[in-house]
Amino acid sequence: MALTRPKHRFSLPKPGSQSRLNLLCLLLTLFGLAVQLSLTGPATAISLAICCTGIVLAMLLQWAVKPLIIEIQALNLHAQNLQDGSFNTSANQLTVHELQPLAHSLTHMSAQLRSERATLYQRELLLDTVLQSSPTALLLTDDKETVLMSNPAARQLLNAGRPLNGSKLDTVSTRVPELATAINGQQQGLLHLSDNSIWHLSLSQFQLNQKLHHLYLLKPMTREIQREELTAWKKLLRVIGHELNNTLAPLSSLAYSGEQRARQLQQTELAGLFSTLSERSLALNQFVQAYIQFAKLPRPSFSPVNWPRLVNQLQDLYEFELIGELPQQDWRADNQQLQQLLLNLLKNAHESGSAPDLISLAFSESPQQLIITLQDAGGGMSDEQLQHALVPFYTSKNGGSGIGLTLCRDIIEAHGGSISLRNNPPGLEVSLRLPLTANV
Repeated sequence: MALTRPKHRFSLPKPGSQSRLNLLCLLLTLFGLAVQLSLTGPATAISLAICCTGIVLAMLLQWAVKPLIIEIQALNLHAQNLQDGSFNTSANQLTVHELQPLAHSLTHMSAQLRSERATLYQRELLLDTVLQSSPTALLLTDDKETVLMSNPAARQLLNAGRPLNGSKLDTVSTRVPELATAINGQQQGLLHLSDNSIWHLSLSQFQLNQKLHHLYLLKPMTREIQREELTAWKKLLRVIGHELNNTLAPLSSLAYSGEQRARQLQQTELAGLFSTLSERSLALNQFVQAYIQFAKLPRPSFSPVNWPRLVNQLQDLYEFELIGELPQQDWRADNQQLQQLLLNLLKNAHESGSAPDLISLAFSESPQQLIITLQDAGGGMSDEQLQHALVPFYTSKNGGSGIGLTLCRDIIEAHGGSISLRNNPPGLEVSLRLPLTANV
């Protein structure tokens, strides 16, 4: 709350220092004239001399006091500047040495206040930068649930990036029904939104300027939960793979030995049974190895990407059309993992039923990120398929393993990026975002 100066009341002006000195000189002159009259009687020359002496004394006193008055006025002006919040001025220091300690104190106070204000401004600027760039959605409302402040993440989540200040929270939150329900019930915790994103809602209230305010924080948790889910699946795969390997190795060996012995005994039917058992053991072992390879995906080893070579290698295996130019910046990634990622996506595009000449690959780069877009003409996915496409082991294909797109997500997220799928007629559009942070 800003400080206000007290209003001045109308009153008679008080005599200043110069007026009092002039009055003193006048009294001394009158006293001299009275003494002169009592001692010598009327004498024009003496009276004139006494009057001139009084005038000269008044002028000398005004000359002597003038520096003090100027210094006091300067100190008073400096104090008023400090009161008004102007800390860039300094107190004048003239020849009145008695006032120099006060001037030094005011100057030191001004420098200290200026430094503290600069520090406070930098802290406010840092806090504002953090709030504006934070992925956490922030909403501040008053006691009547009117939105007073919101950051870009909140505006993007609730109002497609448009301003929210001045809106009612109940009106804004209706655009996200799950959030409206949680706010009305004052329920904190995880929220699963209709777009498959997961957020954590925190509610708090505090007093600001003696008024109640509410703070709502929505932290995106989708990637963290998906990462933990994927880690849990990988741990499970390693355990199951270890146990299956311990069983399949002796089983395959026994099946092979049984087949050879049956052929020696000319038991054709029994040899066929052992042969089938051996083939199924081999197929199951390959199936398990594929999952184990997914569960043991190494950390990416970054190196410059040779885009012409990569595209030529992909076109040797799958047909597609390159739209636009190749990236011009020196992007870095794990070349083998990036090739495996794009091969999986091209394989899915060809298996979608799309004509090969309608499958396209495009690159779009900016100073901050590289976007790789793969488009097919296979009719797209259903809502359920889009919702679960990146979930481990989910597949809509006969004989599919359900790890292709999950492996793609694992690879791109290990590079600090993301993958998104959406229906874009006449087929499915897959977008890979590789951020600049991976290019270091």
